[in-house]
Amino acid sequence: IHMQHKKQVIGIVIFVIILIAIYGAYPLISPLFTDNKVHEEPLVHVTTNDTQSGSSTVSYLKGNFTGFDRIHTGTGTVQVIMEENSHIIRFEPDFSVQNGPDLYVGFGKDGVYIEGSEIAALKGNIGSQNYIVNTKFDKEKYTEVWIWCKRFSEPFARAVLQI
Repeated sequence: IHMQHKKQVIGIVIFVIILIAIYGAYPLISPLFTDNKVHEEPLVHVTTNDTQSGSSTVSYLKGNFTGFDRIHTGTGTVQVIMEENSHIIRFEPDFSVQNGPDLYVGFGKDGVYIEGSEIAALKGNIGSQNYIVNTKFDKEKYTEVWIWCKRFSEPFARAVLQI
């Protein structure tokens, strides 16, 4: 009877440890199985590059997202809209990225993510979104828009910007 009691206690302890592990891991893996759709209207309408919009010139860069592997995937169009006093990162309605924990919108150059370049947490992994860049967008310093997982320092998708 004594040995039977020990086995029951060990079984209960193992069960509790498994529950704690599942509870702790759930926030990390659950985003992989859920989608968060966003639909934001454009803040600025751009028809051609270097058009006149009132007193300020609007120009833009454009890119298409690609992923990095079978888990970190992304597609869709991004625009960087540059006016004299505002810079907007615009994900078009065709945007989609594999969801994950702690995803941010940031920048890179020549295939390398620039740590600390994050401008905002990703609003959703599907759909049109706008992000206002608080500093002047430097197209020499940043040639790519990235979706970056801060928690694990992992890239999810990137778009190389072109005129």
